Amino acid sequence: MKFLLKMLILAVLVLPFSGLDSKAQSTKQQIEELKQQIEAIQRQNQQQIQQLQQQIELMENQRAADSEKMAEVVEKDNDAWYNKFKAGYNKGLTFSTTDGNFKMRFRIRGQFQVSVDDTDGENTATNFSVARLRMKWDGHAFRPWFLYTLQLGARDSVTLRDLYFTIAYNKNIMPRVGQFKVPFSRETLNSSSALQLVTRSIADAEFTYARDRGVTLNGGLGKNYNFSYAAGVFNGDGRNGKSTDSNLLYAGRIQLGLGGEESKFSPNSAFPTAKAYKIVPNFAKKPTFVVGLAAAGIPGLNIDRKSPNSLLTDRFEELGITQANLTSITGDVNFKMPVFNVQGSYYSRWIDPEEGGGSTAYDQGFNAQAGVFALPKTLEFVGRFTYVDFDTGSGVVPANTSVQNTAWAVTPGINYYISKDHRWKVQLQYSFLRQEFTQGEPDIDSNVIRAQLQAYF
Repeated sequence: MKFLLKMLILAVLVLPFSGLDSKAQSTKQQIEELKQQIEAIQRQNQQQIQQLQQQIELMENQRAADSEKMAEVVEKDNDAWYNKFKAGYNKGLTFSTTDGNFKMRFRIRGQFQVSVDDTDGENTATNFSVARLRMKWDGHAFRPWFLYTLQLGARDSVTLRDLYFTIAYNKNIMPRVGQFKVPFSRETLNSSSALQLVTRSIADAEFTYARDRGVTLNGGLGKNYNFSYAAGVFNGDGRNGKSTDSNLLYAGRIQLGLGGEESKFSPNSAFPTAKAYKIVPNFAKKPTFVVGLAAAGIPGLNIDRKSPNSLLTDRFEELGITQANLTSITGDVNFKMPVFNVQGSYYSRWIDPEEGGGSTAYDQGFNAQAGVFALPKTLEFVGRFTYVDFDTGSGVVPANTSVQNTAWAVTPGINYYISKDHRWKVQLQYSFLRQEFTQGEPDIDSNVIRAQLQAYF
């Protein structure tokens, strides 16, 4: 009995500890299992990290390769021919090289005109016409100071109007060669795109030397290039003509400008000068005064061999001569303000025959023109009076020969400048022209209305 009691007490004391030991063994096993899971997760994560690192390395290598290829492409693209040119628009389409040695501007000008001409003794004529169609290229080549201008006329057929080169390395002394306007008449030197009226005056048509082929020396002097000059020698046979003798045309012009602004020199224009003193008669930002003087002549001019313009040929025929010494001078003034402008020109010409013993013919003419803006840079009213006096003395004109004695014209007009300058405009003018003759021949009166649209771009 005592033995059983002892065994029972021992069992009671031992059983709890036996459960603890079993529980301890189970916890240890769980810990081991968790550690194994951690190790498995770590191995799995390490593999994923290695895979990600490999992907990153591959991507970085690919990016480096792509960057290298892109750099090669960019380098090749920078060397491509099309990256060496720039294009834009500056009163014409412009193309230039990045090194600054080549530049070209291309412009087109069209003038569409309708006119009604009522002249004594002729049918009244209503006519639609393309008065002018011009294509012009200008700029520089090889160096910024080697300038060029090319202009073609394409109204009825393609003809060369201008082709000249100007060496503007030193703007005080600039040689020019080619075909261009003779530095004489202010009206002629003013581009037909910038005329204040639809047509030039009858005085300019009579006394101008227009275009010719030759060489001149041009330049601008003074702090603001106030003083400009041009002097040269030409064939004397007009546009696209040639010289068949050595009786050449000599011409020179000087010009002084005061006031104004924009002293930047314009060496490639028809008459190189500061921009403020350009030949354009209107559009001034500040009061500007310009005065010019020019002379020209052809010793021993023979109209059977050459003629600087057709009207001069007509005058020789009226005088009954073929060869003579020709001398001309002209003077002009222009004053312009933002709202008002006025200009005047005087012409004189001596024709001294070399045969027949005739007297020297002295012809002269003048032109006065003014304009006022009713709307600044937009709407302008213009008026012009022109007078030409031909020498008809008894020792000059053959006996019993009727010739033109005088011609005069009154021309009012109105301009609407769409682009607020001469590039895009509409013009309307009326002209009354009277031609008077000797020997009792009746006068001829003309009434002409002209309207014109110009686009210059």
